[in-house]
Amino acid sequence: MRMPMIPHPDKSRSIDFGIPAWGVIGLYAILYDILAARKGHRTLSAAFYAVSSSKYGRPGLVGFWVYLSAHLFRALPKRFDLFRRWFG
Repeated sequence: MRMPMIPHPDKSRSIDFGIPAWGVIGLYAILYDILAARKGHRTLSAAFYAVSSSKYGRPGLVGFWVYLSAHLFRALPKRFDLFRRWFG
């Protein structure tokens, strides 16, 4: 069964928010780690290490990481790439 695609707006009038969005995500991760470290909470880096060190978390994390990397580098055929099928 083919999933319906979300129609794209007219590209001549659309604004590309993708690049600034990656910057916001990076800035958020840095600021969160700084604030969490100052307040004695677990940082994102520590949480990542905890998940990657667990018996069940590591395979799940590796699988998701491989899938996400394949999506970002367009290594997956569109029929297997859920992100591209759902969001264009």
